[in-house]
Formats: sequence, C-alpha cells, structure tokens
Amino acid sequence: MTSERRPRGHMLHYLIALGLLLGALCWVVAASSIAPREEEMVVEGAPVVVEYATSVTADALKLPFYAGSELEQGFAYTVRTKDGRDVSYYASALLTTPDPPQRVAASYQAQLPGKPEPEIVEHKGGKRYVLAVANEGEVRRVSITGQESGSRIQLTRATRPSVPEELRQAPSQPRFRMPRAPRRAPFRGPGQRGSAA
Repeated sequence: MTSERRPRGHMLHYLIALGLLLGALCWVVAASSIAPREEEMVVEGAPVVVEYATSVTADALKLPFYAGSELEQGFAYTVRTKDGRDVSYYASALLTTPDPPQRVAASYQAQLPGKPEPEIVEHKGGKRYVLAVANEGEVRRVSITGQESGSRIQLTRATRPSVPEELRQAPSQPRFRMPRAPRRAPFRGPGQRGSAA
C-alpha cells in the first residue's frame, strides 16, 4: 500500500467507526420514537434544532435502493442551527431482497464511486459484506447480510458535525468554593472551657 493511500484509509476507517457508532445510537433512539418530531438542544455549545423523520429516501442517503428490494424501515436525523444552516445528518434504511448477498454486493460495488471492494466480515450468522465510500466529512456505507430467504441490506449516511464557529459558546466553568472550616471556640486550657459560675 502506498503512503498516499494510507491516510485516506485511516480517514475511511474513522468515518466508518463514527457511522457505526452513530448508527447504533440512532437505532436505539429511533426504536423508542415512532412519530417525526423536532427538538431543541445544544451541540458543541451552539443551540440547534434536531429533526427526526421516520422515513428516508435513496436521494437523502445518496445510495440507491437495491432493485426489487423492500424497504422495511428507515429514519433520518437532521441537525441544523436555529437559522437553518446544516450541522450534521444521519440516515439509515433497512431493505430486504430475495437475492443472495454476493449478488447484492456486486451490484453496489458497480454503482458506488471508485467501485470499492466489499470487505467481508465473519460473524455468528455468517458473512457480512461491507462497502463504504467516504469524502470530506461524510461516509456512506452498505452492509449486506444473508438470511434464510435472501439478503438484508442496511444503508447508512452520516456527516461529521460542523457547528459554525460564531455560534459556539465557551463552556461555562462551575464555580468552586473552598469549604470553610467550622468555627470552634478558642481553647483556653484545661478546666477553662466554659465560664465559671
């Protein structure tokens, strides 16, 4: 492997790891929220609006849906500043097809930019074919696993968070006070604690 390809490979692995982490988090959160909604929160010190959608399109994923596949479920999280500037995006779709994983992997390899070789990962249930494409701050990933009647395909697209610098607020530091020692009466020597009557 040449030294030119190594940094790109590290970036690709970083973005894939980020995408997988976000994917796991989002699947857990998405399972508990059925309806689309908006929510305000703070990211990197900036107030943002998060839009949750319970459906996703191939255009939004920037990945084609496999021909003849069925969309089982999909969701998207869009994070924007309050004035509408994009901060981050995460979307995922789960598809099923009667075609075998090898055929699905070959189809996606032919359609993705750069025609990436699928990485084959062995796991308890068999083989998983993973294809990924990364560019400036974005990763798109296709994960294909075999099932009894064909293949299950997970499509994922994630962008690196990018909060505009002028909106970032310095984190406030909690005020810390040294605890005061309890006040004690001055020591007056043996037998001189209290006043003599």
